[in-house]
Amino acid sequence: MTRGDYPLWLDDCYEVDSEGVRAYARATRSPHVAYASSRVIAHDTPVPPLIVADPVFKAAAKLMSDVIEDFDLSRVLHVAQTVRQLVPLRIGDVVSLGARITDRITKAGIDLFEVDCVVSTSDGVRIETASTVAYAADADVPDIGDASAAVIMHGAVL
Repeated sequence: MTRGDYPLWLDDCYEVDSEGVRAYARATRSPHVAYASSRVIAHDTPVPPLIVADPVFKAAAKLMSDVIEDFDLSRVLHVAQTVRQLVPLRIGDVVSLGARITDRITKAGIDLFEVDCVVSTSDGVRIETASTVAYAADADVPDIGDASAAVIMHGAVL
């Protein structure tokens, strides 16, 4: 995989730091992340691969905004994601991100996008993701922002 394979390429867009890792561990309430409450985390500590979920989602939204007229982020719903970790990220890594839309299907006023991303460091690809993201552009579809106001995430998988 090369930069040319991805129409969106963000160089050095995200740094894995210990505070971000602690915040992620607390937010997901994972019992498997022993350093959630630790003040000191060794730099060689591997971090959960889903720590890059936020920049990956933002890249998907950017790509969708490029192809949808009058794009409204409140009409986006993250449906599914697969993550393949090739090499763990570690605290101190600075990553670049490549993203591309691989498919788009429209049914009943909903656009379903398949978005592939790679997360890489200077020594190669570390994480590959594939996301399904829905966009409700039809005026008859309820605003996802209103519908999701009381949704709480439970049982996050790291």
